[in-house]
Amino acid sequence: MSRRRYAAFLAITLLVPFLLLGAVEGFLRLARPDGGLPVFEEARFGAGNYLVANPRIGARWFAGVSNPPSAAPEVFAAVKPAQAFRIFVLGESTTAGFPYPRNATFSRLLADVLRDVLPDDSVEVVNLGIAATNSFAMLDLAREVQEQKPDAVLIYAGHNEYYGALGAASRVSIPGGANAVRLYLCLLRLRTVLALRNAIVALRARGGESADDLEAASLMEILARDREVPLGSQSYNDRARQFEANLESMFRFFRRNGTPVFIGSLASNLRDQPPLASDANRVSNGADSAYTAARDALARGDTSRAITLFTRARDADVVRFRAPSEFNEIIRRVAASTGATFVPVAEAFAAASPGGIPGSNLFLEHVHPNLTGQALIGEVFLRSLAERSVAGRVIDTARMKSWDEYARGRAITPFDDQMAAHTVRTLTSRWPFVPVERQVDYRGQYRPVGLADSLAFAVSRGARWEIAKLQLGAHYETRALFDSAVAEYAGLARDAPLVHDPWLWIARALGKAGRAEESDRALRRAVAIRPTAPALAELGSRAAQARQLPEAIAYLRKSVELDPSQPRVLYQLSLAYALSRDLPNARATALSLARIAPSYPGLADLLATLGLRR
Repeated sequence: MSRRRYAAFLAITLLVPFLLLGAVEGFLRLARPDGGLPVFEEARFGAGNYLVANPRIGARWFAGVSNPPSAAPEVFAAVKPAQAFRIFVLGESTTAGFPYPRNATFSRLLADVLRDVLPDDSVEVVNLGIAATNSFAMLDLAREVQEQKPDAVLIYAGHNEYYGALGAASRVSIPGGANAVRLYLCLLRLRTVLALRNAIVALRARGGESADDLEAASLMEILARDREVPLGSQSYNDRARQFEANLESMFRFFRRNGTPVFIGSLASNLRDQPPLASDANRVSNGADSAYTAARDALARGDTSRAITLFTRARDADVVRFRAPSEFNEIIRRVAASTGATFVPVAEAFAAASPGGIPGSNLFLEHVHPNLTGQALIGEVFLRSLAERSVAGRVIDTARMKSWDEYARGRAITPFDDQMAAHTVRTLTSRWPFVPVERQVDYRGQYRPVGLADSLAFAVSRGARWEIAKLQLGAHYETRALFDSAVAEYAGLARDAPLVHDPWLWIARALGKAGRAEESDRALRRAVAIRPTAPALAELGSRAAQARQLPEAIAYLRKSVELDPSQPRVLYQLSLAYALSRDLPNARATALSLARIAPSYPGLADLLATLGLRR
């Protein structure tokens, strides 16, 4: 064999495995094995093309879990409009709004304000907060977020660094340290690697190893059981370095691409959350003793001493569901070194709390803010955005309404509050809030009272919030509780601004309540989102009854254009033309009606009046 032929055979032999792998990779990209790739997928509404977060995005980090946590389904334009002001929000369960519905998130309140203060812009605030994740997930999302050309990225995260998915103290982790995790996440971009991982998980599940136990009472209970992280330990220090390194990588990446980053300091419940359940917290000079001393100091009125001791108790808590003080130092340091903007969220929480010690005035349990706390986070981020010109925008706060008005505009109802309350009670009745031997099965023991409570309880267990809201609204309508029905439907309208149905339901309920003007406004909102023949016909009929003939004709004509086979609408349109003294159009419309419904009641008289013969 000649040298040339030998070299050719050798090259082919070496290339064949790579060609085969390439072919397999190409096939799998078409087949799309489950793994939360890509981050965004197409969502079509009306005539526009939009993107929405992949509902299986959590499968990237929660391998083998049938229902992994995911981001809110918030749509944004697939092609960024010229006048768009686009913000992405990254974070964990607090950013996702837990335990409230999506309407309560600080990002949506922020979007409301920005739409008022930037009236010439198309404001898009896309929340990618995902429960039980940490800085690995945010770093993993960064490149695909940047591809969507954000004008700014907001981040509120850090409480899950130890127990969140792929954290070293989490049950959803891989060996080898932070660098191994980063390599693993890079390799998962290859569908071949992703498919191989899914196959391994499936084989383990057949052998009795399953990650589906994550769907017990709470993710936090399973992710961290028996995983204590003492202050100053190797695991503690490794995760602090991991947090800093991931933030630095992410911030520098966004900076290279010209995207400003705003990161908030981390707030937690100091005053009213004792250290979590662990024998290690009960040792002499441990977290429990510091907390007891802090309560004593507070009772004596020594708030300065109390703040120091409460902070020490939080930092010494070996069950690390609250980020220690060091994490805020890291956030401030990385922001300064990378040019990111430090947002003083924790400082604002302290300023809004008695004695400067945040507690149940702003928190539901250990770290998740109540509605007031969520609004406060949005307010602090807005102030930081206003202090810096972002994408050339000057935020004119003089256009703002009051914060109380924005808070009311979130459309949170007593049903939503009850749903959140059930979730919190489920959480706090189990470890790590109480010792394992004292935990109770709240969901198994609770007996709902009434339909609203039953639906709220069902949603807290995983039922669809949207369906429960619709059922409750319809129930209120049957009982003539129209204001309550409108409130539930308004929550649905706020949650899905590109869907017209909630506005139709609002219009119906307001119409039954005799509030005609408000009902008309709601119906027009529905038509503006998606013009349908029935909605346009209803608007036309209402305008005709009010003798608003030009408006009636416009609506009725559009309805007929969408659906020409509507005898009632054709009849009303012909009458409207006749009353407007437009005989040619009145006659033409009447003849159209005669062709599709020759026996329609009143048609014979109408034809005679218009001088037409049948």
